[in-house]
Amino acid sequence: MNKAQIGLLSPFFQPITGYEESARDLGVDLVLVTARRIDWQNHEVQGLIYNGQEWEEKTAPLPRSFYNRYYGPKPKVVSRLETIIGKNKVFNHITRFDKWTIHQILANSDLKAYLPVSAPYSPESLSRFLQRFKQAIVKPAKGQLGTQVLLVREEQGNYYLHHGTKSPIARFRSTEDLVSGLESLMNRDFIIQEFIPLATAAGRVFDVRCLVQKGNNGLWEVTGMLSRLALSYSYITNVSHAICSAEEAVGQAFPGIDLLPRLVELSIQAAQAAETSLGSLGELSVDFGLDQLGAIWIIELNAKPMKSTFCEVGNSRLLSEIYRQPLRYALYLAST
Repeated sequence: MNKAQIGLLSPFFQPITGYEESARDLGVDLVLVTARRIDWQNHEVQGLIYNGQEWEEKTAPLPRSFYNRYYGPKPKVVSRLETIIGKNKVFNHITRFDKWTIHQILANSDLKAYLPVSAPYSPESLSRFLQRFKQAIVKPAKGQLGTQVLLVREEQGNYYLHHGTKSPIARFRSTEDLVSGLESLMNRDFIIQEFIPLATAAGRVFDVRCLVQKGNNGLWEVTGMLSRLALSYSYITNVSHAICSAEEAVGQAFPGIDLLPRLVELSIQAAQAAETSLGSLGELSVDFGLDQLGAIWIIELNAKPMKSTFCEVGNSRLLSEIYRQPLRYALYLAST
């Protein structure tokens, strides 16, 4: 009996590591597929196949479901594949979210109350935010791994610009000068967001990341949670001092208050809202901030979460499960 095959759609003809053990456990072959190697007429592909022991190049029928590992907007090859294997049989249509698009999607859902005030960046929106909040976050609309998350603030008529550190990198006498200083750091679209003073654990601000995935029942579930503790001199968690379990960080910050079940509920709602608007998804992560009063804020969603980050939580069983889930979901899609 032939083993089931799961397609991994990629722009690069090279193995995608990390899923081999899960494929062996589930008894499936992985077929890495690039658009240029698809025989559209015969519904075949010259792919890289992991057969439980090694990756080998060979011809195979098009798999009945695909896990899209492209990084970017929905590629045209997804639509073309779905005309052959069926609608929504390729999941993760989009693997790079636009933060403003996601904000608008969530703002039109029941999650609006959990969103910081946000807007596309412009000199006018900068002026409005500083008048209203006195400080704001300015960051790329499409992620740069936290490398350009800027903090701007007004204090006694002076304007300060921070680039990852609590100490400012520049001071300006007017908003016009601040705008010029900001624009020298910008080379793409940015958004501006209300600054949330985050709660601390071990004296460091932290966030909570929830990994939301679909499995063999086709339903969203939270399969992993962690917290990133910021460097002592930073206001952002993207470049972290340490990673620990969410239970540990939240427990230190808010002893006796169990916020995790609510974070799980909100994560699933966010995943459902994103998929309804953007098309077939199978995994994403939701980053939450908890302010100093314990209020929950949705900071952003990530379309291609780094599973390897969960290595640092020190739970090998958890790590195995989060790599196995997308393959289970692919099997579910292939069978429906």
